[in-house]
Parts: sequence; structure tokens; C-alpha cells
Amino acid sequence: MQGIRRRIYLVRHGAARGADGRAVGHLDLPLSAAGAASIRTLQATWNGSPPARLFTSDLMRARDSAAILEDAWGVSARVDPRLREVDFGDWDGALWSELHELPGFDRWLARWWQLPPPGGEPFTAVGERARAWLEEVLAGDADPVVAVAHGGSIRALLCHVLAMPVEKAFHLHLDHGRVSALGETFRGLEVLLLNSERFSS
Repeated sequence: MQGIRRRIYLVRHGAARGADGRAVGHLDLPLSAAGAASIRTLQATWNGSPPARLFTSDLMRARDSAAILEDAWGVSARVDPRLREVDFGDWDGALWSELHELPGFDRWLARWWQLPPPGGEPFTAVGERARAWLEEVLAGDADPVVAVAHGGSIRALLCHVLAMPVEKAFHLHLDHGRVSALGETFRGLEVLLLNSERFSS
């Protein structure tokens, strides 16, 4: 695509150990062996010089993923909690099958983007902090930028760029160890990649 002034790559961390079937938000799980392998495979598709900046969420599964990229590129990652996953509060780490049995879960499920879980945050809050990170990146001149984040924070950013209602965020399929990309053009921000196995198409 012509006229791209800057590229911002959004990597979803590799799969975490012990996450299957659970509501995993701020619960700090480490990267699994399979998750690490998926990040190594993705990194191998990078062409050219290392990125100008590398960011990561402060949660372990993202930091572990970013460490693989750091080693390959020789670039130190800047940790930014604004890239964190949604906070499920009291529900964090619980099995989804158990949560479905709780009083009030159906009410939350009907308006999950606006209503916080007990002790947690609504999805709209994830969007606010992720957009604040993006605005800060766009105010600088680093190019390209890579950020290792989570399904929630990446979906929030994609919804923002696509002018897509946040309640449709999960229409965007994002696998672990895959990359999406934004491009800054004279028209504004555009989505260049979505859930790609490669850093470039």
C-alpha cells in the first residue's frame, strides 16, 4: 500500500499456561511452551531492520512473548500497563462454565462492554487506556512500532480505527501468536493486517 507513513504492529501474546476455559484478564499466567513457539515462528517472518520501538503489556504472558522478540531483534521492550487485558476482577481465573451459573452473569453478558464484572472494569475502559497509548505513539516519530498486547486491548484498538461499535469487538477473530497492523496514511489510520501469521502480507 502506497503512502504509509508509519506501521504499528499489534502482536497478540502466545498462549498462556493454565488459561484454557478460564476468564483470564489480569491473572498473571506465564507463557506456555506452545505459546513461545508461536511467537518464535511469527518473529521469523520479520524482514529488514529491527523495529524502532517495542512495547509490551506488563502481564507475564505478554512480557514472556516480548522477551523472545527482544532476543531476536536486540531491542529492549518498554513495559506499558495500558496495553493490559480487561480486568475481570473477582471473576479473574474462574472457569467460564462456573461463571455462567452465577447470579448476575447473564446481565453482565448482555452488556459486557459497558458493565464491569465485580471488582473489575468494563471493556470501554480497556479502549480508553489503549487509545491513550496509541495517541502517545502517534505523537512520536518511531517507525515501525511493535506492541505485544492482548485480545481485548488489540480488539479495542481495531474497533477504534475501523469505527466499529465495541459491542462487535469479538467479531474480530484474533489468535494467539498472530499479528494485526495499523498504517498511518494521509487519510488517517488504516488496518493493514488482521490476525496474520506473518508481519508482512
